[in-house]
Amino acid sequence: MKRFPYGHATHPDWRMAVSLVVAQIRGRMAQSGYARNPSLGVAYFSDAFASYAEALLEALQDEFPEVSDWSGAVGAGVMATHAEYLTEPALAVMLLDLPRHAYRVFSGIAPLRAEALPQGASAALSSTWQQALVHADANLPDLPDLLQELAARTGAGQLLGGLCSASLAPVQLAWSKALEPRHSGVFHGGISGLAFSADAAALQSVTQGCQPIGERMRITALQDNVLLSLDGRPALEVLEEIMLVRMDTHPELATRKMRHMQVALESTDRPPSVYDGQLAPQARVCSLLGVDMRRGGIVLPESALEQKYLRFCQRNWTAARADLLRMCAELRESLAPAHGQPLMAGGLQLAAGSEGMPDAGQERAIAGAIYISCTGRGGGYFGSENGELELLHHVLGDIPLIGFFSQGEIAGQQLHRYSGALLVFTQEVA
Repeated sequence: MKRFPYGHATHPDWRMAVSLVVAQIRGRMAQSGYARNPSLGVAYFSDAFASYAEALLEALQDEFPEVSDWSGAVGAGVMATHAEYLTEPALAVMLLDLPRHAYRVFSGIAPLRAEALPQGASAALSSTWQQALVHADANLPDLPDLLQELAARTGAGQLLGGLCSASLAPVQLAWSKALEPRHSGVFHGGISGLAFSADAAALQSVTQGCQPIGERMRITALQDNVLLSLDGRPALEVLEEIMLVRMDTHPELATRKMRHMQVALESTDRPPSVYDGQLAPQARVCSLLGVDMRRGGIVLPESALEQKYLRFCQRNWTAARADLLRMCAELRESLAPAHGQPLMAGGLQLAAGSEGMPDAGQERAIAGAIYISCTGRGGGYFGSENGELELLHHVLGDIPLIGFFSQGEIAGQQLHRYSGALLVFTQEVA
């Protein structure tokens, strides 16, 4: 196995940051355990470097002419291995050693399309692209529809990504030698990223940092963003039962407790034994805006018309820590599954022995990873500087990793808040 070379640095001058990162990458490429001929680059940079995105991309292209494709974005902060850069000007870069037919750069003017299988790809699959890494502008009014449309163009319907920083223009990198110059480069806004075929051997997972309370319930009555009944009972009555306090008799205490409550919404049925005691990856968590005392309802910040189920939950650092460790442990276990069992991580199941899919009977290791976390998380939320990354590496080991802090996280086919989204690229252990 060859690990993906990476580098990261903070410096007020973007040129110096690039030089430091390049030196680290070249140093790792000279080591026997790292890939020496990667073809794909991913770069994340903080707001301070957004104005220099074009020059930064050109500098990386000059330093690594063998890299034929680049993707990336500006974030509210960036991260790499054990370091989080939330307030400093910083850059993190990783070079991925993947077969060229196993990925595709896409953007708004070079969109992802259903394509014939490229030469050398796995012919057993019904769709070339199985999943996608997505960088998106938070101001897109039709973002939910765009995510659904993009997911429909992948065989597994799995997206993972985040919203670019909104402090300046949400700059994104989407460059490929295979595309015409006007179709690739630096973009301001929109949606871009990387699509992967099964030959990329990627797994993804999400941690929502929530502790479920009570059972999952069916939404039996609602009007727009007001939940009226759950499992045939008044929604407010169910909430009061969960909080152990009534709104009409102790309004101040009930209001304080409600500030710490969220609801996880799901639109599809799932086997009750799956994700028992935790939220499913496809669940969407949102806060409570208030209550409707007259109708006995609960007010949400968005419409729940397309949702079928609801589960109350709480979000705190204890729950976030436990769920992050859970996600990493499940992912680690999936890399060395029992022979003949499906390979699964975070709800993405890969059929054992399918052509182009990781062999469930073969032990695998992580060659590189991309992690996208909410700006509301970070090390401070986990009790110490770089605490989130330290927990992640504690379970998965000292893996090559870069990522960014986002305004919202994309997992499955929808947008999440206060979550962490992890994409790992695996290789067979020799």
